[in-house]
Amino acid sequence: MTFFDKYSFRQKNYGLIVLAILLIAVSYKRAISITVEKYRYSQDLESKLIKSKTAVDVVKNKQLLIANLNRHLGEENNTIEQVQQEFLNFFAKKNTALKVQQIDDVLNYKHPDFEINTHKIILQGDFISSVRFIYELEQKFNSAKILNVSYKYEKVSNEDRFVLNTTILIQNFLR
Repeated sequence: MTFFDKYSFRQKNYGLIVLAILLIAVSYKRAISITVEKYRYSQDLESKLIKSKTAVDVVKNKQLLIANLNRHLGEENNTIEQVQQEFLNFFAKKNTALKVQQIDDVLNYKHPDFEINTHKIILQGDFISSVRFIYELEQKFNSAKILNVSYKYEKVSNEDRFVLNTTILIQNFLR
C-alpha cells in the first residue's frame, strides 16, 4: 500500500468524495432512474385502467348525444335523392287532402367540415290538412328536419278560385 502513501489526507479525501459522487451517479443511473420511470409508467397504466373502466359509459353518452342531435337535426349523410324520395314516400302515406305543387332545386351550403342541403317544397290544400301533415312530418320524418313553414293564399291565374299554398323548407346534413 505504498501507492497511497505519497498522497496527503486531503487529496485522499477529495478522491473519496469524487469516487462517492461517481458511485452515486452510477447507482442513480442504474437503479433509481429506472425505478422512477417504472413508477411513472405504473401511474400512467393505472390512469388508463380507470379510463377503460369508464369507456363504456363515455361511449353510451356519446351515442345518446348523437341520437339526440339526429332527432333535432335529422339523420346525417343522406343524399339529396334519398331525402326527396323519403319525403315523397312519407307524403304518399300520410297525406289525404294535399298535393305537391312544386319541388324546387336544392340549395347547398358547403363548409370544410359539413354540407347543408335545403329543400323547398310547395304543397297545395286546405289549412287543417296542412297543419296535420306538418305535425306528422315534424314528429316522424327523420331524414331531414323542418326549417321553416309559410302559408300563402293565392288566386289561381286563369280561374276565379283561391288556393292555400304551404311552403316547407327542410334541411339535411352531410359530413
